[in-house]
Amino acid sequence: MVGGGGGVFCSFLCTMRIRIARQHGRHRLQCVRADGSITQAAAGPNLPHHDLAHYVAERVLNMRAGFFGAIADGRTIDELSDPAVIRTLPREAWDAEIVARTLQGTDNGTVREEDFIASVGLERVEPLQGLSSEAVVRMQREFRELLARWHAVHEGDALELPWP
Repeated sequence: MVGGGGGVFCSFLCTMRIRIARQHGRHRLQCVRADGSITQAAAGPNLPHHDLAHYVAERVLNMRAGFFGAIADGRTIDELSDPAVIRTLPREAWDAEIVARTLQGTDNGTVREEDFIASVGLERVEPLQGLSSEAVVRMQREFRELLARWHAVHEGDALELPWP
């Protein structure tokens, strides 16, 4: 199993544990909240990149109402895939999606790194608070590091991360 770093999986401040496992050419996202409740879902082979982009973007920009924050607060993964629920989410959830998509775009070549902030700005009326050149560099570095860790995970093993 690939741990969250430093041998400590979750400190007393951690509200959730995230586990992304490789299973039969697919992956399973499992989130275990501080109260012990669990939400999980199977997903296709490419979704770990998007999940990891959310993780990095939401942590670096301190977004607590994004995908993982909503799960930590009790939403299920299935609820967050439901268009009716998605329409009710706060603005920060939409911002987290925009930043995660843009971060993923820098990895797959659809967004140039130097155009990150401008690309996010195309989907927002006003600038996103906290999105600076320094934050972008940090997100890109952390995303690349997490992708490398994910690619090192063997079939049947998992990448585990603390939230927040």
